[in-house]
Amino acid sequence: MNLIDLINRSDKRLTSKGDWRQIKARYDENIWRAVEFANEAAFTISGIDKVYRLAALPDEIGWFVRLRKVAKASFFTSAKVKIRLEKHGRRMADKSFRFDTSAVPVPMPWNKRDGSIPDDAELHLSFKVPRGYVAELLVHKALDRKELLKLAVGRGIEIGPGPRPQVHESSSTSVRYLEEMPIEKWAELYDPTGKYGTATADFSKYVIGTADNLPAEDGSLDFIFSSHVFEHLANPLGHLARWREKLAAGGVVLAIIPEMHSTKDSIGRPSTIDEIRAEFEAGIWRPNEGHYERYFTLRGMKESAKDMMEKNSSIHAHYYDKDNLKVLLDTAVEEHGFSSYQIIHEDNHKDFYFSIRK
Repeated sequence: MNLIDLINRSDKRLTSKGDWRQIKARYDENIWRAVEFANEAAFTISGIDKVYRLAALPDEIGWFVRLRKVAKASFFTSAKVKIRLEKHGRRMADKSFRFDTSAVPVPMPWNKRDGSIPDDAELHLSFKVPRGYVAELLVHKALDRKELLKLAVGRGIEIGPGPRPQVHESSSTSVRYLEEMPIEKWAELYDPTGKYGTATADFSKYVIGTADNLPAEDGSLDFIFSSHVFEHLANPLGHLARWREKLAAGGVVLAIIPEMHSTKDSIGRPSTIDEIRAEFEAGIWRPNEGHYERYFTLRGMKESAKDMMEKNSSIHAHYYDKDNLKVLLDTAVEEHGFSSYQIIHEDNHKDFYFSIRK
């Protein structure tokens, strides 16, 4: 569960008390996103019974906790965290344990014999910290998208960057940027307030086209890159197959996509290979009313799916974690001529990356 994302989105499911702040912390030779809590600080996450990843009642969810000295400290250097499962203020289950300056996993409080998390349940964590210390809750290891972007070498296309492309021209990279509509229309739909800087962006290297019909000769591209685009595409298997045709030998598809369990999509279900195959066989290339209905139901939105589809509103057509993405990429290798792939993923990170080579 991505506490960092809940904080950044001011998610209404999250409430807190006491002093806390977001930080970056070094742990196990890596940079982690973390939250620092003072003594008596606490937080509560409601609606956890609806979170798909928690349905299996995991013993841990990837969080670690430790003490960090911040001032002249007392001699007592252990602290205590309480983890409770509550419903309407009534305790359903709890655990507590002591910790010190060595990071340890945070256990979840439920009993697997219960079979499921009660409806309307809340997860509550509170911290008892000695004077001169704070508690660091390590939420997820930070990924660096530069590790993916460094593979964007040669001639390529970045799909759907808006006014903020991530692949840039260099002595080793030549890139064009693809959008489905003229920038004036893009700004009207996605940047009406100008917060993305559309008015001052350089669109001289942009071309108009669609992800399923890239404006490039077959075998001419060394890379195809996208960030937070792949999840918007119906028929992802078909898109991968068409992109392969555009790649030169050894060319690579590079993508950054949301990790559904660490975003607003956490109460949804991962897309299955059966539904993805069905879209491929039916030749579906645009999100249909079924995609829209699922998206608006998942988000608890009252808009008419049909009306929003007619307006071409942007939605997530599919929902990915590392497991169902592996199945999809295995299929692309076994049935559609790709040679190999890599998935770069960390638990609780907002997004994750993949590359797949021709």
